[in-house]
Amino acid sequence: MEDKMTRRPGRETRSEILQVSLELFTERGFEGTSVRDIAEALGIRKSSLYYHFSSKEAIIRALLEGRRDEIDALLSWVEEQPAGPDLLRRTALRWVESTGIERVQGMRFAHANRAIMQKLAEDGTDRRAWFDAVVNRVLPGEAPMASRLRAQMAFDTVSAALFAAQGTAATDDEVLTAAREATILLT
Repeated sequence: MEDKMTRRPGRETRSEILQVSLELFTERGFEGTSVRDIAEALGIRKSSLYYHFSSKEAIIRALLEGRRDEIDALLSWVEEQPAGPDLLRRTALRWVESTGIERVQGMRFAHANRAIMQKLAEDGTDRRAWFDAVVNRVLPGEAPMASRLRAQMAFDTVSAALFAAQGTAATDDEVLTAAREATILLT
């Protein structure tokens, strides 16, 4: 088999591996997708894939690192914002409105692959816990638990809308519209 990716820069190859892996993991499941499946979908040898990632789990961790970078960027943005009663709403809407197809696909993956997501959470890669820092920055320290939970929910509206849309003909745009509306109601 010819390795058609050898002419591409390593960063581009890595990015394509992540994208194809996410698609396959979402479609077939993490356990139902082998490294060979990923390599074949990319038209490369397994050894070329292993050059970039040591395992399927390493691919998932790299995908989650991208999500962590997004949370860190949101936290930086929050630090630059004036405090006020609408800070939670502005922050949650910024998160929802920044949701693109890649993040939607990542959420679909998480819904379809709960076992690996649970395993990663137990290993310290709990993406839901990442929002604790955001909530802590946008709510006063004395905010009641109900307010804190509602804030967490405001950041999770896209995931909730995707879950609600399962088995329907809802488009990604309709899912994102519903998520935005839910975020406004929660904040």
